[in-house]
Amino acid sequence: MRRIILLTFVLVLVLAGVSGAMEMRKRIAVSELEDKAGSSYNVGTGLADVLTTALVNCGKFQVFEREQLAAVMEEQALGTSGLVTQQTAPEIGRLLGVQAIVYGAVTEFSSQKDEVGLGTFMGGIGFARVTVRVGLNIRIIDTTTGEIIFSHEATGEESEAGGILMTPGMVIGKGSEWDNTLEAKAARQAIDAIVDAIVIKLRDVPWTGAVVKADGEKVYINAGMASGIETGMEFRIYQKGEELIDPVTGISLGAEETLIGTVQVMEVKEKYSICRGTAGGGFSAEDIVRENPFY
Repeated sequence: MRRIILLTFVLVLVLAGVSGAMEMRKRIAVSELEDKAGSSYNVGTGLADVLTTALVNCGKFQVFEREQLAAVMEEQALGTSGLVTQQTAPEIGRLLGVQAIVYGAVTEFSSQKDEVGLGTFMGGIGFARVTVRVGLNIRIIDTTTGEIIFSHEATGEESEAGGILMTPGMVIGKGSEWDNTLEAKAARQAIDAIVDAIVIKLRDVPWTGAVVKADGEKVYINAGMASGIETGMEFRIYQKGEELIDPVTGISLGAEETLIGTVQVMEVKEKYSICRGTAGGGFSAEDIVRENPFY
């Protein structure tokens, strides 16, 4: 009986250690959102910035901002619209080193004012109640295959008598003036719901990285402190085979991967980590790095 109790206690400690281990932060980029709401404000750019900030603040991801994404697209001539497509996502992922790209549209950005009257023995009084709705439809693209991992819609609504609305000159996501508007409050509701969905959906997507270079016994990988890496972590290294492209859609179907060894992190830098090989070998730049499920 005492042995059973001891084994149970050890198992609890092991599980507690696993659950408390540092979670790797997946690298994602946020594209400019398409404006399908017909608003007079620059809602696609503004709400993409607000979404980016919310994803950073949740602490689950290493987020590459829209400006970085736009610079890569412009440099590589990957499109003039500024919007990511399933065809361009794999190339962007390779160049930026991101696993997934968030893109989509602002589907609603509207306000409605209702005049409400109340009758009293002294006569009638009235006031205006303003209701604002903000709707978002986002998709997450896997940059390895170009496939849509999932899509999600969310709507925020805020209603208030005498509420503050946006005025010309206000910048979405910037300053206290914006923060106090009904549009900001409704947008936060929708974006909070979007972030929660992204956290849940990407939880089961394995973290991936890449070998930067292999120099003797040292193997450098493209993930550092911002990715949540810790000294002692172990990773599997895969060699990527020929990429398979669908001749009809032009979308990558992925590539065969061959497990060639494992490495252990010896030193963590800000943007990269130095590892040593623990099994296998023949590592080279652009080999795929994946978490070791048995670590």
